[in-house]
Amino acid sequence: MVRNPRLKTLSRPLVGLASTVLLALAPVGCSKKPGPPSEAYEQAHTRFSKLYAQQLDDAFTDPQMDEIDALLTQVPPDSMDASSARELQQRIKDGKAKVEKRRREAEASIAAANERDSFPSTPLPGEPEQAPPSPSAPLDAGPNIQGPVRGSPASELTAGYLGCFQRMKSITVTGRGQRDAWEMAERARCSQQFPSFVGQVVIIEDDKVFAVLPKSAVTVTFETKDGGTTTGDATPQPQQ
Repeated sequence: MVRNPRLKTLSRPLVGLASTVLLALAPVGCSKKPGPPSEAYEQAHTRFSKLYAQQLDDAFTDPQMDEIDALLTQVPPDSMDASSARELQQRIKDGKAKVEKRRREAEASIAAANERDSFPSTPLPGEPEQAPPSPSAPLDAGPNIQGPVRGSPASELTAGYLGCFQRMKSITVTGRGQRDAWEMAERARCSQQFPSFVGQVVIIEDDKVFAVLPKSAVTVTFETKDGGTTTGDATPQPQQ
């Protein structure tokens, strides 16, 4: 019997095509499906959401946060929630670092305020030096023209300093609790007259100025609708 050489030629491309199809299907057959949802992650996520809603950034210093982090370590690496668990762990880690940095800044600012008699102690670059008070000048000459200093009466912030200072919500100072606070109004005249107080918070204690701290170093206490309180960063957030 005589074979048709044309059939032999046509069979070769078909063999190559079949091999290509098998190679293409091989990775699909070897892929591993993700494991089932993790009960540990579900518990951790629920507890984190509730705790953060109550305390905001202060939640990262709550002992419960360590328990939540421990739950996340129990999520199996092949679980479908493994990636989400790692992201939540990183958020907890970053949150703790942020709170710790803010605590150190507050402690450093308070320590610096205790070491000097007034704020600012030296003029900023470009500002004229303040002349020493005249021996004949009365002690009650009025608010300091350079702005409130440590020990200044809190009452001067109400009507003094060109009306450039306004009361804020109560703040929480590390190691000292809640305190009244003032900030400079966002007016061009005020920024020109008191440039060293831009982005600062004037803290009141015993009806006197206790310290001037950066807004990033303090937390503001807000009243909630149900009569409770919560805290947040005193630094203004940009509008979306």
